[in-house]
Amino acid sequence: MENNSFKMEQFDMAVLNGTATWWQMYLPSGEVFFGEAKTKMLGYTDNIFKNYQDFVNIVHPEDMEKVMQAMRDHLEGKTGLYKTTYRIKHKDGEYINFYDCGQITKRDGENLVVSGFVMKILDGIDVIEQMKDFKELILSGNPPIIELFSKIK
Repeated sequence: MENNSFKMEQFDMAVLNGTATWWQMYLPSGEVFFGEAKTKMLGYTDNIFKNYQDFVNIVHPEDMEKVMQAMRDHLEGKTGLYKTTYRIKHKDGEYINFYDCGQITKRDGENLVVSGFVMKILDGIDVIEQMKDFKELILSGNPPIIELFSKIK
């Protein structure tokens, strides 16, 4: 597992350039794994995020329902892809904007693995264009990066 983590951190830096990273969520436990870049983007040096609820707790209250509904819609099969934008609290108390997308990559009865990527939306750059480019990066290709990622981790 550590060898795979090392490879994913290299992927983060080489392909995603520290402004985006991968994540995986295991359901029903809620346990999460993700690239180190996510904690760095949020201003943390240690991985204090062990469960998806740890992230939900710092999502802007006005964005909470939208984020949760997007995940419910995907888990219920209403959408082929989980995708949303939201504000999340940085360690310094300021909110930063993220674009998040993912999909179910493994299903075993009630047990699910949802894998995806999160990108920090950069100020001063067209948000729609950033999201389009990012989504294309992880979903295009043969096979798509998100599919390859689900086999590595």
